[in-house]
Amino acid sequence: MRKRFLALLLACSAAMAFTSGCKDGSAPGQKAAQTQEAERGSAADGQKTSREEEAKGNPNEETEVVIATYRDAVQGSGDAFYCWEGTYVWEALTTNNGGVIEPWLAQSWEHNDACTEWTFRLRDDAFFTDGIQFNADTCLENIDRWTHGITSTYTSLSVEKSFPNLDKMEKVDEFTVKFTFTQPITTLEYVLSDYGSPMFSPGCFDKETGVISDYAVGTGPYKITDHVDGEYVLLERNDDYYGEKGKVKYFRIRCIPDAQTRISALKAGEVMGLADNGAITMAGAKNLCDTDDNFSMDSTPSHMTEYIMFNCNNEFLADRRMREALNLATDRESVCGVLYNGLLEPAYSFLSAQSVFHLDLQGEYDLERAKALAREVLDEKGADHADMTMIIRSSTASDYNCKAVAEYLKQVYQELGVFFSIEIVDSSIYKERQQEGSYDMTLTVFGMNNGDPASTFKQYFASDGNSNHSLNYNYYNEKIDELVAKAPALADVEERSRIYDEIQTVLFEDSACIPICYQINVNIHNKAIEHYRGRTFGVGLPTISWTE
Repeated sequence: MRKRFLALLLACSAAMAFTSGCKDGSAPGQKAAQTQEAERGSAADGQKTSREEEAKGNPNEETEVVIATYRDAVQGSGDAFYCWEGTYVWEALTTNNGGVIEPWLAQSWEHNDACTEWTFRLRDDAFFTDGIQFNADTCLENIDRWTHGITSTYTSLSVEKSFPNLDKMEKVDEFTVKFTFTQPITTLEYVLSDYGSPMFSPGCFDKETGVISDYAVGTGPYKITDHVDGEYVLLERNDDYYGEKGKVKYFRIRCIPDAQTRISALKAGEVMGLADNGAITMAGAKNLCDTDDNFSMDSTPSHMTEYIMFNCNNEFLADRRMREALNLATDRESVCGVLYNGLLEPAYSFLSAQSVFHLDLQGEYDLERAKALAREVLDEKGADHADMTMIIRSSTASDYNCKAVAEYLKQVYQELGVFFSIEIVDSSIYKERQQEGSYDMTLTVFGMNNGDPASTFKQYFASDGNSNHSLNYNYYNEKIDELVAKAPALADVEERSRIYDEIQTVLFEDSACIPICYQINVNIHNKAIEHYRGRTFGVGLPTISWTE
């Protein structure tokens, strides 16, 4: 039985490799359209600048490095973060570096025994690129900005989320701030990491609305000098940066939504590297590196995980036994080994392996047990089989190999009497379908944007969780509600960690969702540049340089 499904996996893998990186992977008409799109993209970027022409054949630090992503690195005015962290424009108070929380704009912090008073000492040498110094005043102005309910395509940014139960905040001195809470919070440094506390110059956002009016201005090693929506963002090195300066003065991050066009641009030398989660499939990257010695691939752990999420309003999926059956029938080892070229690790815990609070759970693949459980549920409901619909966002389907995974699981789940159709829809329709509840399962990829999972657990699995309701997961577990409510009030970090372990264990045992694999960042680049290394968010732009 397993051999038959492995053969199916190999077939899916071969088809995927053919369409994701081979020269003749497109039909003639499609190939022509992609060529035209690539030409339009090149025209949109304009002619080569004089500095590029002068350095042609002999690149130096002022030679522009072009990198392509599948989405715009800049969401623009109105977005809480304006641009993603990987542009190196803004910085936060703390950062999650591979599961370890480290200082960033905050040099150190301490709290009282009750964890109700937190004091942060800030850097005294950081300046925004408009010349304004980062200090206690600008830090508090940023936090006040979050009270306006500003939203983002990444994650929400609010005082309630970053500073739960905040009573007051105050300036102690020019580079020290203090926060007082009505309830203990033991993991504030985790909550504030990365997207939990972005700092911008007060000169770039409206104090009444919190909206960034023009380009985002941060303290990072790079600054935005030009942006065309949906086409590119031009970054210039911040030569006044307090830390180590970037090796290259200019980066252009091009937005190329089509996967084949991105690869064509890389092969043609129009871009030097592909970055961001899903910028290239693993099969495509491996194929290109195996067939062309001009390219190299860097793979680093990601905070993203691939999941099947359920709509528990479905009469079959409301039964834990059916969810467990699907869980047991999901052969993660084979999916990771075949469809993901052995680069991914099987996932059983809801939290990413990059989370400080990740619990290393291990499950099993047992198709016979899965069949028995599914049959129990079907027989009790007087059904021969169950018909379902799985929806997948189109970008996720193509950029994360999720289409191939779904097609494989479709065949496997039929052995259980579960027949589902796969519907791949664009982002707007995907969101509508979730909000309407007109789906039964979704295959998706998402991660955590700060180091503390409390808000994520509540969002997805608590009875009153926002996403649990608005996205129609409709999951209910009294024990989860109890644990999610209890965790934020625990003053002891170890005790809180044990609660997070228990939450992960309950979600696993209840098959609340099906984690499939922990993703990695697959970053491929032309060997004309070096030190192209992935980070939790994006690639490390400051270390990249032209090869000597």
